[in-house]
Formats: sequence, C-alpha cells, structure tokens
Amino acid sequence: MSAIPQPTGPDPKPINIGEVLKLLTPEFPDITLSKIRYLESEGLVSPQRTSSGYRKYTNADVERLRYVLTIQQETYMPLKEIKKQLDAMDSRSVIPITKAATAQTIISPEKFRKPAITRLSDVEVAKKAGVELQFVIDLANVGIIGPDQSGFFTADDIQVVSTANALSEFGIDARHLKSVKNAASRQAGLISQVVTPLAKSNKDVAREQAEEMSRRMSALVVSLHAVLVKNELRNQSG
Repeated sequence: MSAIPQPTGPDPKPINIGEVLKLLTPEFPDITLSKIRYLESEGLVSPQRTSSGYRKYTNADVERLRYVLTIQQETYMPLKEIKKQLDAMDSRSVIPITKAATAQTIISPEKFRKPAITRLSDVEVAKKAGVELQFVIDLANVGIIGPDQSGFFTADDIQVVSTANALSEFGIDARHLKSVKNAASRQAGLISQVVTPLAKSNKDVAREQAEEMSRRMSALVVSLHAVLVKNELRNQSG
C-alpha cells in the first residue's frame, strides 16, 4: 500500500468518533466504535480531546486509522509492529509498508472475522456453492458444517461446501474431511485457552483485544499448518 495521504489544504473541522465510523465503514464493514477506541488505547492514533473529554479526529487521524486497518487486512503484522512502523514514518526514517514487502503472508487475520449474520437454508447453500443438495446434507451429517439452532447456515458454510466440493474431485469425500475438522477444533481450542481469560477480564477494551489476538493467532496457526503440510509432503516424497 502507499504512504499515509497527507492533507494538501486546510484541515477540515475535527469530527467525532461516530463520524469517523461512518467514513471508514464503506471500506471496512467490520469496523466498530470499540475497534477505534482500541486502536487509540494501543497508541496507533491520538485524537484531540475537548474540555468535556470527547474525542475529536482530524483528517490526518482518519487517514492514519485507514492505513492501520488496511495493513491489518493485508498482513498478520501485530499492532505493536504497525505502531513501530508508524512511529518510524512519523520520524521519516522508514518508507511505508507495501504489498510486495508483505507478499510472504499466506493468509490475513481479517479472514478470521466472525461471519456476517446470514440465514441460509441448506437448499440456498447448495445453490450458492454450485453443488447438489445431498452434498450439503452429507457434510452436515458428518459435522463438517452445522446449522444454528434455527436450522440456518452462514456465508462461511458456503465457502466450506465449495472447498469440500473442489477436494471431492480428488477423491476426498465428507468422511475424509472429518479429520480436518477435528484438527481445526483442536487448533481453535488452543487459541481459546489463550484469549478467553483476556476476554473475561474487566479491561474496557478486553473484548476487542481478545478478538484481535484470536484473529492474529488463527492466521499464524493456519500459515504454520500450510508450511508443515508442505514439509511433510516433501519428506514423504523423498
């Protein structure tokens, strides 16, 4: 990505946090007020404060937030490392991060955000994934996907079904995928052991910190898993 855009004219009147949210939502649909406050608590942005304690953001603050959120989408770089990068950029001692510089990333933490709220029937999942209904039923029967208490699926289930369908072309059926699901459950359990205590703490931004940590750890675990699978294949072929 490019450098943080710098204001070229008079800075418009500072805006409140709600207006910042409205500006960033079109590009980052998952952004929340708590996320913005969390990034402030981590020192990535420092809005002005009125005498009453209300936050006021300049155009530069908004662009800084946009930069941070974009970096998070493209890499698994920890926030403390993004802050170091920003501090260095502020002192003009380092160039901005580019996509080329982060090309080694296998998967972004943003891929591990909670799925958007959707209510899809098994028929709709099958249609959107381009498979027969029976294929969706088979995956559900072995626990690869599962409806909620009301019997509905999410958009993530469509991706699971589509991927499973692609694997079926290699002779891997729903039963074979059970081991993959079990491995994912173990990995999720490992991550939960780390983030759950933080999420239950009394810190104001604890929930956002826990979600951030969970996404980063998930991306790192999946990236590590991919490398380990590659190494195992090399060892077995050798």
